[in-house]
Amino acid sequence: MSCKCAREACNASIDYTQVPGERILPFEFTLDVENSNLYPAAGENQRFCYTVEGRGADNSDFADLSHFVMVVCPGITEEMLANVRVVIDGVPQDVVIGENVEIKTAAQPDPTTDCPGLKVDFGLDKVDGVMQFCYELIQPFAIGAVQVCVKGGQQTASGLAICGPVCGGESSCTVYGSQRATVCVPVTVTPFASVGDTVTRCCGSPMVTPGTAVCGGTPMGKCVFTISQDVCITVPVSFGAGAVVGQYSVLCGGADTGESCPDCGGGNGT
Repeated sequence: MSCKCAREACNASIDYTQVPGERILPFEFTLDVENSNLYPAAGENQRFCYTVEGRGADNSDFADLSHFVMVVCPGITEEMLANVRVVIDGVPQDVVIGENVEIKTAAQPDPTTDCPGLKVDFGLDKVDGVMQFCYELIQPFAIGAVQVCVKGGQQTASGLAICGPVCGGESSCTVYGSQRATVCVPVTVTPFASVGDTVTRCCGSPMVTPGTAVCGGTPMGKCVFTISQDVCITVPVSFGAGAVVGQYSVLCGGADTGESCPDCGGGNGT
């Protein structure tokens, strides 16, 4: 069976509410695509933003969140983190890198979940708590499936993976998909005319008449005139599209020794 190189897919949302345990950790994690910068331009940081929401009930079947760990690429260090932000129920939290947000290594993983990676040590209410968590990386990484380990109430859960930074290199390759589409948008142009500052100047010499003279014209009248002007109206309209991958499937081929698949060819293995 031929080896197919393909971009690693990932989920934009995961939900631990349906994962059984002695106590359920009812938290849904969602990648905030709008506020993330997954594919930064030159000179920009790569940014990942997530929303964590409590979906449980106020009883002993569910546990509050103590902390969570994202098993990001082991090559990420605390020195690569920038602009880390945690907001809980609308209140910004004090973030201290190396303390309540830190990188746990494979040699020294999180002691309760036994997971290495980016540990976020902030709690969240199981019923209706909402956390926004954002961080930036000073160098970009590939996007792939990152396992999320959760802990709360002496209960741990793991196994679900969301889009996050993974290691690149020869273990993955990038492919591109294109979709042709015709985008139509109505544009309404509303003309307007605005009056600038008026300018008054004398025309000819003044006429001075002794005594009281009868002024011609309409008392307290108005002068009306009309100006016509052809105009050219240019309206800039930008079109674009966003994309979110769905749930991925894997068709496993044969296994062999060596550093690459024997029949993958030159491939696109970057």
